[in-house]
Amino acid sequence: MKFFKTYYIIAVFSSIIALNLSSCTKLNNEFALDKNMNTNGLPDAEFTASTTSIFQFETISFAPNSVNEGDLYSWSFPGGSPSESSTANVDVKYTVKGIYLVSLKVRNKNGAVETVKEDFITVEGEPLDPAVRLRFNFEQNILEEYSGNTASYGGAASYVEDAPVNDFAFKFDGKNSITTPEYKGINGNNPRTVAAWIKSAATKNSCVVHWGASALLSRATFRMTPASIRMEWAGGGISGATKINDDKWHHVAYTFDGSTVTLYVDGKVDGVNSNASKINTGVAGKTAVEVGSQLGANFYSGLMDDVRIYNKALTIDEIKDLAAK
Repeated sequence: MKFFKTYYIIAVFSSIIALNLSSCTKLNNEFALDKNMNTNGLPDAEFTASTTSIFQFETISFAPNSVNEGDLYSWSFPGGSPSESSTANVDVKYTVKGIYLVSLKVRNKNGAVETVKEDFITVEGEPLDPAVRLRFNFEQNILEEYSGNTASYGGAASYVEDAPVNDFAFKFDGKNSITTPEYKGINGNNPRTVAAWIKSAATKNSCVVHWGASALLSRATFRMTPASIRMEWAGGGISGATKINDDKWHHVAYTFDGSTVTLYVDGKVDGVNSNASKINTGVAGKTAVEVGSQLGANFYSGLMDDVRIYNKALTIDEIKDLAAK
C-alpha cells in the first residue's frame, strides 16, 4: 500500500487556518481539528489522479472532485510538464524519475481551499534492456540510468527541445565532455554495442564515445572523421561511407561480436571489419567512459541523444528498432 501525506490550507475571507489531518500539530495553542469555523460555501479542493505510479515519459490525468461554475483552479506539479495549470482537468507528463508532490488550490467568492499531497506521484525509470550497461537519455539531466549515478560535465549543461527520443537532447559545446567515473566500459575482447543519436556539423575529428587507455589494441573510440562515422582500436578500425556531418539527426552505432566490427548509420550497415579479433580494450589501462571526447581531446560539438552501451552485439533488427525511435 502506498502512503502519502495530505494537508489542507483554508482561507475564509481574511482568515487563514491550516489543517494538518495527518498529525496533531497545534495552531495558536489549539489542535487544528478542534478549530471552530464556518466553511459553508467554500470550494472543494480534493482531487483524483488516473494513477499515482508510472514510468518515465508517461502521462497522468488529474481532476478535481467537483467542478463548479465560477471556481478558479491553481494546480502545482513539481517535476511535471506542465508544472502549473489553471484549468480544472489537466494531463501531466513526467520525464524524470522521482517522487513528487501535487497541490490544488480552488477559489470562489467565499474563500479558498488548497489540498497538498506530498509524495503523491512515483515515477520509475524507463524499463531498460537487460544488456544495457550505460544509458543517457538527457531529459534535462545527465543521469546515467543503468547505475542511477549522475555523471559530470565540464561546462554548463545545456538541453534543447530537439530530440529524436522523448523530449530533450544534450548540447555539447565543443570544449567539454561527459565522464562516468564509476563505469569503465566493456573491456577485453568482450562483445558490445555502442549507439547514439547525433546532430553535428563538425569539421574536425569529434568523438562520440570513448574508453580505454591509448595503446595498441587498448582503446575503443567511436568518432566522427568528421564526414563519416568510425570505430577504431589503435591498430585497426573501420570507417563508414555515409555523410553524417550535415547538421541533421543520424542514429550511429557499432557492434563487436568478438571478431567483427559492424558500423550502422540510420539503421543500415555502413561498414564491416572482420579482422577485429585482436581487440583487447583496456589492456593498457581501463578508463572512465567519455561521451563527447577522446582522452580529453577531439571534443564533440552539436546535439546528442539516447547514448547507450550494451554488453552484447545487437542484431541488425535491434539496431533498426533503436534507429526508428
